[in-house]
Amino acid sequence: MNKKAIICTVAILILLVGASVIYFIMDRSSEAETENSSSMSAAELESSNSPLETSSEAPTESEPKESASETTSSEVNSPEADALIKTFAEIGEPYTLHSRYYNQGEAKTDDAPGLGWDGDLELCVSDAEIKEYSESNIKYDNKSLWEFYASEFDDPCILHVELSLKNVDAENKNGVKYKFNANMFVLSAYEDLLPENQNNPEGYTTVGNYYSAYETYFDPHGPGDDYWSFELQPGETQNFTIEFLIDRVYLSQKDPFLAITPGREIFYGVMLRDLAK
Repeated sequence: MNKKAIICTVAILILLVGASVIYFIMDRSSEAETENSSSMSAAELESSNSPLETSSEAPTESEPKESASETTSSEVNSPEADALIKTFAEIGEPYTLHSRYYNQGEAKTDDAPGLGWDGDLELCVSDAEIKEYSESNIKYDNKSLWEFYASEFDDPCILHVELSLKNVDAENKNGVKYKFNANMFVLSAYEDLLPENQNNPEGYTTVGNYYSAYETYFDPHGPGDDYWSFELQPGETQNFTIEFLIDRVYLSQKDPFLAITPGREIFYGVMLRDLAK
């Protein structure tokens, strides 16, 4: 074999060895990258799973907090409502209903509420008791509304109220002089006094409207079918009976009371909370 052939053979062997070394190095590098990539993917997967695991456990930890933040109407308090309810009368206590009525353009002389008359009536609720629905003492020609509401209530019963009214110096300036409207007596409770409810006439249903029939029986009343009025001369005192058809759950509301008001805003009331005992 000549010298030229030997040189060619050695060159080929060197190239083959070099190629093998390069292939080995590249193969090891590829394996290392694959391992690193697998490690990173596993780490990323574990990292991405961790919040999910935490999230699945979070409701268990937050559930007590949600329950603790839930409040019922009986737990809600208002300084304004507390102050007003302290001025209300108790059963058996005489109570002055001071009202002012101003005609258009007439100057106001005091800040008394407008209850539909001008002057003072003295009210005393002498008794209030719960009777069975079938025990109503007041008989009217049409009890269809009561029958409807009684079928809708879970536990219908009668709230029977005995009261006396004395006309101290009150008069009606917008109708018959000494004729008054009996539907100023409505059922209410603490929740109705909360400012957010007083200021939301369209979005809030009063306790009385929710738990009692719209129709109230008042006796004695005006002549004929005039169930909603009575006449009382100055200095005269008269006894009246009011009966409300209610769902008995009304008595479990916070601080139920008989409100004296011609509308949504309440200024006067007589407490009925002892009826729930």
